[in-house]
Amino acid sequence: MTGSDVSSAERYSGPLLLEAMLERGPEGSVELVERRMRVFLDAVDAGFFFPGRRVSPVPAELRVVGTSVEARLQVEGLPVAALHVLGGMLSDCRQHEVVFRTARAVLDLREQDLLDDSGLRPTAAQAPPFEVEFPRDMAGNYALLVEIEFAQPVAPEVGQGLLGTLSLWDALTLAYRIDEDEPVEVSGAQAMFNDPRTIHYHEWVWDNADVEAWDLIVNLCCAWHQTLPIVRLHFE
Repeated sequence: MTGSDVSSAERYSGPLLLEAMLERGPEGSVELVERRMRVFLDAVDAGFFFPGRRVSPVPAELRVVGTSVEARLQVEGLPVAALHVLGGMLSDCRQHEVVFRTARAVLDLREQDLLDDSGLRPTAAQAPPFEVEFPRDMAGNYALLVEIEFAQPVAPEVGQGLLGTLSLWDALTLAYRIDEDEPVEVSGAQAMFNDPRTIHYHEWVWDNADVEAWDLIVNLCCAWHQTLPIVRLHFE
């Protein structure tokens, strides 16, 4: 996947069925796929695919039957390219010797193979209502620092929820491989508030991941900004 492929303006509103059926795998394979599916559902709710959202106040239905993991939800304005993020996370399960029979998304009367990766990924929201700072040079750097500065101090109990939501990004990043023969490596993340207004999120290892994955954090901050105004998002 290359940065030039990371674009899609197509959005979908309506019922969405996600299904992954395993052929075989070591112990814990079904649970791994279930966790990846749950991360995707939580990411939709959180705003990583802003302005796409889940419309029902009832939590998305996720169930496991044998070697099949299935989720049903209703969405509005979801970038279709977001399904390729889920597909990328499921494809990464092959690094853990998981073999799929099928993995698909059903959008009303249309079906999409989640394991057939076109390279498309959701773009960042255009003209975010806060300053976004990107590094000029990432050469030779296998760590990543993200800082999110809010306009006002964030209450500690609210802040803990924000940090938990941000941690979903580690699994989402697995869908952004640069070298298809090597897995994405993300590990050692530390997330904290440097001060009551600023999240400090540091990945000690961030390797073989396309920087287009940063678009998801831009989108997340746009969703947060609606209730907790943000003044600056910084990457280095």
